[in-house]
Amino acid sequence: MRKISLIAVTSVVILAGVGGWVASTTHARVQAPLAVGGMDPLQITIDARDLPTEHVVDYSFIYS
Repeated sequence: MRKISLIAVTSVVILAGVGGWVASTTHARVQAPLAVGGMDPLQITIDARDLPTEHVVDYSFIYS
């Protein structure tokens, strides 16, 4: 008897959780804000000059 009531309570809690999750979803879309005048990623990369560089020594393929 105790196992049956535990299974019943568990299933009710799971169904309530899934029902609440389904009922709370929204289909609202939020548009990303754009800067005034817009941004051109290509122009940003073209204008990027004299940036600092870093030399990295890669030891991941050293075999004995």
